[in-house]
Amino acid sequence: MSNQEESQDQKAVTGGFKLQRRWIALAIVMIVALIAVAALMLRKSGDAGGLAGRPVPRVDSAAGPGTVVPQVPGEALSAMPADLTIQGEMVDRMRLEFADVSRQSMAEQLRTSGTVQPNAYLETPVNPIVSGRITGVRAELGQTVREGQILATIHSAELAEAQMKYLTVDANLQFHVSQAKRFERLAEIGAVSKQELEDVVARLREHHAEHASLREKMLLYGLNENEIQSLKNASQVRSEVPVHSPISGVITERNINIGQVLTMQDKLFTVTDLSKVWIIANVYEKDFAVMRMGTPVAITTPSYPGVTFRGTISYVDPLIDQQTRTAKARIEVPNPRQLLKLGMYVDAMISTGSMQQALTIPKAALQTVGSDHVVFVPLGDGRFQMRRVQIEQGGGDLYRVLSGVSEGEKVVTEGSFFLRAEIGRNQK
Repeated sequence: MSNQEESQDQKAVTGGFKLQRRWIALAIVMIVALIAVAALMLRKSGDAGGLAGRPVPRVDSAAGPGTVVPQVPGEALSAMPADLTIQGEMVDRMRLEFADVSRQSMAEQLRTSGTVQPNAYLETPVNPIVSGRITGVRAELGQTVREGQILATIHSAELAEAQMKYLTVDANLQFHVSQAKRFERLAEIGAVSKQELEDVVARLREHHAEHASLREKMLLYGLNENEIQSLKNASQVRSEVPVHSPISGVITERNINIGQVLTMQDKLFTVTDLSKVWIIANVYEKDFAVMRMGTPVAITTPSYPGVTFRGTISYVDPLIDQQTRTAKARIEVPNPRQLLKLGMYVDAMISTGSMQQALTIPKAALQTVGSDHVVFVPLGDGRFQMRRVQIEQGGGDLYRVLSGVSEGEKVVTEGSFFLRAEIGRNQK
């Protein structure tokens, strides 16, 4: 083989090695890039899961329900990541106070869900007292009205006819009053018999009864005493009938519009007094033993975090649903500010009357971030960690905590609001 041919072979081998090294280098770069992208995606998904940057405690199923352990077992508080660091002078100025997460004996509660419904005993339909045509509507759906307020007006031929008949009856009554007085004078001088006088008095009583009946009918139609007393001739006859609200409350149903022709069987409005409402909850058959009349119930809803409504059981349906094996319980709840809206879903905590040990935190330690309940755990040296906690209503100033903190940890009580505000400012 010639020297020229050997040189060409060596060049070909060298070129192959170079190309192979290039492909290996390119593959390594691509692998590194994919690892970097995956790490970035994992970090973003972890931050989107709730309160970014803070560890979420896990529940140890082996330790029993409600027992919370740190995310990293054995990790010291000083090594935990802090969501907020405050200089020592500012901490002293806040005058923070702390409390231990501890187990205490609390009343055992049965938890169920329900919906807000109107108190049927405080729900009043408004029906027309005459047939006719709607000429005005003065109340809207959802409007608060007072007792006696005019809700609508009806043009009614019945009212006009009743007034015309009243004028006739009133004139006849005046005539028979005068006739009775005249017969009384004639009877005194013997000009008429006693029987004739009694006949005149009897007819006078009939006219008085007819007059009173028509007067009450016009009062029912909406005329007042002054309007009836001043009705003296046909020019004063009116045909508009006002429809008054029978109670004070909220318009929860409206079925009329201007120009609509009504009969006395039609329903115009429904007025509901919402100062008390019913919570209708489903209770399982196994829990019937605690469903006693007058049992206190604590009502909570995500719409008002930290707010608890108090009610009592007023009725338990004797009929059990054959498919779900539940019965409906009626809980009566005062609602003076009308915060509980009809159809709203709520949670109901029913006291069972027995006691149990529960992990608790003070009410003062609890703050709200969005829809989450959080507490602040001091880590030392002015460092605080914000923890999301799951709670249930407890008793007095204590809340039953299901997850988020461990027994023996400390939480900030007085001053936790300032920490919540400080984190809010840092996140802006």
